[in-house]
Amino acid sequence: MADHPAQYDYRQAKVPEPLTPEMEAQRREKQRAQRAQRKQQAQEQEEKRRFAALSDREKRALAAERRLAGQLLDTGAALTNPRRCWQCGESLLGQIPFCYLDFSFCSTGCLQTHRRGRPGPP
Repeated sequence: MADHPAQYDYRQAKVPEPLTPEMEAQRREKQRAQRAQRKQQAQEQEEKRRFAALSDREKRALAAERRLAGQLLDTGAALTNPRRCWQCGESLLGQIPFCYLDFSFCSTGCLQTHRRGRPGPP
């Protein structure tokens, strides 16, 4: 239709208007936004699942960390010693850590690496 606009009666054939480059760009952008939204929803579901699996004590500790982080942002002070991943040292502030025994980790990969390096229970 874009190449031969007068060759056929496109209205009678009910052929839609040709896609312009702007329309194609809008369609691609919309698809990107939808993929990003689906990814965000999946991450949110995973976060909900992990939060539900936490004990009450861990949930209270997480809430206290978030309050502390909010207060520090308001005052402009820096948090000098936040909780960190036992394996890689990444900050766990505002995250729900993966825990076993007395150790906290930022990801299952760090947890698995740590467990492989430790001897089993006596």
